[in-house]
Amino acid sequence: MNGQRQPRRDRRQVVKGAGVIGGVVVLLVGGGVIGWQAVSGPDDHPPASVTAVQPGQDPSLEALAAAAVSGGPGKDGIPSIDKPRFVPAGDASFLADDDPVFGLEYRGEVRAYPQQVLVWHEIVNDTVGGEPLAITYCPLTGTVIGFSAPSGTQELTFGTTGRLVNSNLLMYDRETGSEWPQLLGTAVSGPLKGTQLDTVPLVWTTWKQWRTTHPETQVLSTDTGALRSYGSDPYGSYDGYPDRSGYYAKEGTLFPVLTTSDRFPDKDVVIGVRVGDERLAIHKDLIRTAGTVRADVAGTQVEARWDGKLGTARVLQRDGEQWEPADSLDSMWFAWHAFYPNSQVRQ
Repeated sequence: MNGQRQPRRDRRQVVKGAGVIGGVVVLLVGGGVIGWQAVSGPDDHPPASVTAVQPGQDPSLEALAAAAVSGGPGKDGIPSIDKPRFVPAGDASFLADDDPVFGLEYRGEVRAYPQQVLVWHEIVNDTVGGEPLAITYCPLTGTVIGFSAPSGTQELTFGTTGRLVNSNLLMYDRETGSEWPQLLGTAVSGPLKGTQLDTVPLVWTTWKQWRTTHPETQVLSTDTGALRSYGSDPYGSYDGYPDRSGYYAKEGTLFPVLTTSDRFPDKDVVIGVRVGDERLAIHKDLIRTAGTVRADVAGTQVEARWDGKLGTARVLQRDGEQWEPADSLDSMWFAWHAFYPNSQVRQ
């Protein structure tokens, strides 16, 4: 099935703990209130001129830029964390064993970014091993990606535009104002249009698995300077994979996407792999059951290997005689397909 999916109007039913007042979704946050506009009205639809995806082609940067829609909050209405604080594993008493965390091993440092914190902020502008990194998470597409500016580009820090492309977080950089769909990692508008960010792999796992494997880890603290209901998720629950709830378990999207596919259920998780100009999606359950999945992507050998200790998949690509981390990420199927409808698929 291909074509534009219209936005669902049941956000009020799937946002956990939300009250609805006059067409506005209101999240009560520890004494504070965040108002999100309900999904409705003609302004939520991308222009008709960009609804079609040409056969054999992925959406152009221009089509993606034109397809941006309001997610409700305004610019920086979902505030990034710009001065992150970390605590040792032993002091992270706010985390339960099954809580999802995003693990990072980079330049000799080990860090965990709890999903319960990032769901309220979506971007952490961090410095790891002396290098600026943006740790980004979009709860609507289940994508967590680390970014750094490519060689020859100035250091970049990111914020939220309040808009979405293919139901995915649309970021902007504060240095140039260019706009970047998070899953794509390429600027679709602004002075840096066409620039592709370098990616840094993050591991989607649980707090117990991560701290057991990395007891020396530092953990992003809930001391963010913002008043948020950390420990709750306004969209549902990722606990007890694959027994999710709320938005994460329901079919359909809250916002329009440029193209759809019924090859997998919308919220099934695939491991997306990018090598050169080619893309591959591997159903995560296939890696879980097979242990190792091998493929050829753009003439490069790729292996997706199941990591039993962390309960996740790691993807490597051959570089001469060595295996190096590939550009890969967890993603809900609908989002991967919307950005890369011509991706290879393994299931």
